Amino acid sequence: MNVPVSGIILAPLSVAILLFRPSRLAEWAIFVSIFQAAAVANIGAFGVGPYFFVVILIASRLIPEWLTGRVRYFRDEAVVKHMQMMTVFVGWTVFSAFISPILFAGTPVDDPRVGVDASYLQQMPLKWSFSNAGQAAYVVLNFLLLLQVLQMSERSDYLKRLQQTFSWSGACVVVIGAYQIACAHVGLRFPTWLFNSNAAWAQLYNQNFDGVSRLTASFSEPSTVAAFLAAWVVFEMNLVMTEKQGSTWHWLCVVGGTIALIETASTTGYVTVGFVWIVICGYFTWFMVSTGRVKVKMLVAVSTVIIGAAVALYTVPSAQSLVNGVLFEKSTSASSTHRMASVGRATGVFYATLTLGAGIGSNRAMSMPAYVLSNLGLPGTVLFVWLISQLYAQYFQWTRQGSDYSTRHFIKASGAAFVTNLLAMAFSGAEITGPLLWILWAMLLAGIRRAWLSDYVSQMALSA
Repeated sequence: MNVPVSGIILAPLSVAILLFRPSRLAEWAIFVSIFQAAAVANIGAFGVGPYFFVVILIASRLIPEWLTGRVRYFRDEAVVKHMQMMTVFVGWTVFSAFISPILFAGTPVDDPRVGVDASYLQQMPLKWSFSNAGQAAYVVLNFLLLLQVLQMSERSDYLKRLQQTFSWSGACVVVIGAYQIACAHVGLRFPTWLFNSNAAWAQLYNQNFDGVSRLTASFSEPSTVAAFLAAWVVFEMNLVMTEKQGSTWHWLCVVGGTIALIETASTTGYVTVGFVWIVICGYFTWFMVSTGRVKVKMLVAVSTVIIGAAVALYTVPSAQSLVNGVLFEKSTSASSTHRMASVGRATGVFYATLTLGAGIGSNRAMSMPAYVLSNLGLPGTVLFVWLISQLYAQYFQWTRQGSDYSTRHFIKASGAAFVTNLLAMAFSGAEITGPLLWILWAMLLAGIRRAWLSDYVSQMALSA
């Protein structure tokens, strides 16, 4: 085992927060999740990421409270049914990780322990490995983070704290990314020994595309940081479009995040944000035509994003060539062909396992729907779709009724970022155990619970 510099810095800080400010642990987990390519410790080829290290610390406090009945909800709470089904989903995920690879041993799969290009040439026979156990453990830890955030949402100031933490985490990514680009231009060495110390990840921090040094910041590859930035920019845009949240800070975040996203030269990021822009512009046009009014803040927010993109492209020597390469030429590349093949072959894995799935962590499919279908089978897919559907039913309910202004707009911003992340994962994503998915899920549920609690308190006050 070795402890890199990132571990020497982050582990003591995390333990100190556990001992002296345990109520801040979930926020700290959200912040350190941006250091995806770093490790607190490397045990052979296995790296303990900062995010999961902090969630393990959360578990050390939360599990005893849960077992002794101190983690509880009101019977009619909006999130109770969701959490009950989430528990079933997590249970099925853990069950599938240990049973399915044994039950369907030998089934040809795209082994996630080898690169997508290598698995394209030769599928491997399914067998149980520690990768299955690791993915199951990650799901459980993510579930515990979700529980912790929900528990803390009882505090009236907690949504503001979550918002500030997520905003600062994205700003930190932008600053690190700016330094990385500056290093490429002036010949300095980017501190990969600090940001890319996790032995479990393939570290693709030195990629170039059409003469452009691709931004990775504190992530392991351009597509992952692009997915993060896409969700974060949408989150900040939503805050900009609200009257009380539209501060200079959020404007700067939107512009800086957009420039950083362009610098990733990632098809995933470009397509995701492009799709979101189309939806926003379509909604803006529909609202203007149907009501005869103009949403000025929405117009200015979208214009700001476009200006940020234009500024970023202006700094690129061959902007037209870059955009053409990212959006069109990549679709015909060998890598794109191999990724699409993994999506198509996921259906074969689904049927070969009698629709029960190969077990989480068994089959690589470079799209979230295909990944869930091939690994968790029909039961896991039905549960996952139900959870997302029920979550957005709650989203629409609590953004249209009750609750205070700031809570409604926190829910809107979190919900928009969450669906943006789902889009990014559908375009180019594999595992569903990544921190961002669960962080945004937790934030959205926390907003919904806070709205319900506020409404409940108001009703109790009226009936008193």
